[in-house]
Amino acid sequence: MTTPVLSAHVEEYLEAIHRLSRRPGGVSTMGLARQLAVKPASVTGMLRRLAALRLITYRRYHDIAFTEQGRRLAYQLIRRHRLAERLLTDLLKVPLDQAHDHACRLEHVVSPDLEIRIADALGAPSSCPHGHPINLAARDRTVSLLDAPLRRHLIISRLEDESPEVVRYLAERDLLPGTRIQITMRRPAAGTVVLTAGGQTHTLGVGLAATVRVQAPERRA
Repeated sequence: MTTPVLSAHVEEYLEAIHRLSRRPGGVSTMGLARQLAVKPASVTGMLRRLAALRLITYRRYHDIAFTEQGRRLAYQLIRRHRLAERLLTDLLKVPLDQAHDHACRLEHVVSPDLEIRIADALGAPSSCPHGHPINLAARDRTVSLLDAPLRRHLIISRLEDESPEVVRYLAERDLLPGTRIQITMRRPAAGTVVLTAGGQTHTLGVGLAATVRVQAPERRA
């Protein structure tokens, strides 16, 4: 099947659909409108266009889902985005809170050949600087701070929210992927999670805590 030539605008929709498909509630017109900061009517028009291109299945008031071709194209875009973030942070020393927005622009001009060259130059990284896997088929062994065990050694694996404000907030507290932490308590009444990292105690709201993914450190053989 011939791969269609897509505009950057169409590619942004494919990425947004992928991101929302991994969250509770799935993909909806209103969710896409919020994600992309556009009007619901604009989303409806684009969904019809994507359906006509056979990249998604879509009926008004029903679920939105990728076709096999749509999923493949979305995976390619996400992979290029994450490699672009690595290029920006690792080689060009772009601050992490700026990497996502820059990568959003860069990914649309990365050819398949250049993608391979970037991966080789970076040493075939397994994840982006926010902790998302480069290989989207990789098994997810992480849990959120809301579900992780208390008083156990954990490592921050991934930041689901890549917005500059959130990344900056977590970076200022050294709560980025690779950081070792322990969750000391959850306070449901207050809506907070308390954790320690590097000898410091931090309190996060449950909304933010839900977007921080952790896993237990691997045991040495």
